[in-house]
Formats: sequence, structure tokens, C-alpha cells
Amino acid sequence: MPRRLLERCQPDSIREFRAAARIRYHDGLTLAMQGHRTAAIYLWGYAAEMILKAAYFSFTGVKELAPLTVPGHIIPAINIGRSLGIPWPRAGQGHNVDAWAQLLIATHARSTQTAYSQPFEKQLARCGQRIYQLWREVLRYHKNVAYDYEVRQMCEAVEWLVIHAAVL
Repeated sequence: MPRRLLERCQPDSIREFRAAARIRYHDGLTLAMQGHRTAAIYLWGYAAEMILKAAYFSFTGVKELAPLTVPGHIIPAINIGRSLGIPWPRAGQGHNVDAWAQLLIATHARSTQTAYSQPFEKQLARCGQRIYQLWREVLRYHKNVAYDYEVRQMCEAVEWLVIHAAVL
């Protein structure tokens, strides 16, 4: 008998986040084309979150296949962000795409060798802010339907992250 879906999940890792982000991005495109606008935004938010987390943990030296845990990786990263002055509300803290983008920018900025160019940094910050304006993980509990322009804005922001994921 084949193993069930949840039994086939790999531990969270940089590699798993990157692979899942690409799949969820394409799932979102399919949903958007079928008129499932809010569902598309919902999946794209997770894709963005995974891209940013993978980029941050990769940059900080975590090995590609090392299991990422909430107490061992996510919470310490959030605490670093807070210590750098990044506003990081406790509600949904692990899913705050804007804060993850800011943390990635701040971490790169610590060295002139790894700092992003100003236009790249601004675009990354803009994407994080736009996604945060349109997405929270709590969307799953609400009946709201996204407007077409919200879908376009979200798609553009996440697409930018997908395109630039390798250099984040």
C-alpha cells in the first residue's frame, strides 16, 4: 500500500522550501486562471514565505538539507530581526513575509560585499510589503474573494521573488 500524503513529507529544509515554493507558485497560477483568485493568493503567500526563508537560512550558512525547526531556526531568526529593529508582531510571526524580506535585506547589508544594490533592495522591500498587504495565513478562515487587481499585484510580487530566488 502506498504511503499517505503526510507520511511522504520531508522535514522542512532549504531544499524542501525551494521545491515547494516553485510548486505552490505554479499551483497558484493554475488557480488564478480558473478564477479561484483568493486560493491563488493564498498559495502564492506561502510560496513567497518559503522563498524568503530559504534565502535567509541559506545566506546564514544553514546546510541545504538540514532540518529547519521553529525553536531552532524560525524563532531565533525572528528574534534577530526584532533586535535589528524590524517590526515583527507576534500574531502570525513565522509567516510575516514583509518582516522576512526586511530581515534578508538587513542581513545582507551587514557587509558591503553582500549588500544588495539599492534598486534590488527597494524591489525586494516593495515585494515584501505588497505581499503582506494582500496575504496572511488566516485567509483560509474567511470567505472574501480577491479582486482581479489584487491577484495581479500578488502575482507580480511573487513572480519577482521566483525569478530572483537564486540571487536572494
